[in-house]
Amino acid sequence: MNKSELLEELERKFEEIKNELGFNSNFEELDKIFFLKDEVLGREFVSEKYSRQLCARIVELFMTWNSYLHGLVMPNPQNFLSLTEAKRIDVELRKEIGDAMKIGMMISSWNNLIGLTKNKSEEAKFIDEAVRVWKDEYNPILIKVLTTISDGWKE
Repeated sequence: MNKSELLEELERKFEEIKNELGFNSNFEELDKIFFLKDEVLGREFVSEKYSRQLCARIVELFMTWNSYLHGLVMPNPQNFLSLTEAKRIDVELRKEIGDAMKIGMMISSWNNLIGLTKNKSEEAKFIDEAVRVWKDEYNPILIKVLTTISDGWKE
């Protein structure tokens, strides 16, 4: 399949699962946050069970950021860069990082449970809640953290 065929397949599968599950988030909004097109183009694959592929992509983004945040609160003592960045984090920001990591873990464990139970109504809630949590809670903390880290490297 070429690029345009993959993207057409993605949008077709997305509309199918949106109609089946009944979630409210639209394709553009999800793609803007979770880079759905990039993921499909990189893998050159759209799953027959696209809802699970979409949920896995959502979790992947949260957990990638959770790994970075974890490195800030528990830096590798062998890594000078990690230690330097961790020194920029004060007690208040450390608590916010902990809150963000908790959100990421909630998203991940919820998705795992949905995968085991095959609960389609929970899957719909998961997709919409992941968008809301990203926009309202997680991303603002990331911006605050990365502003602090970026400013630290400029000094």
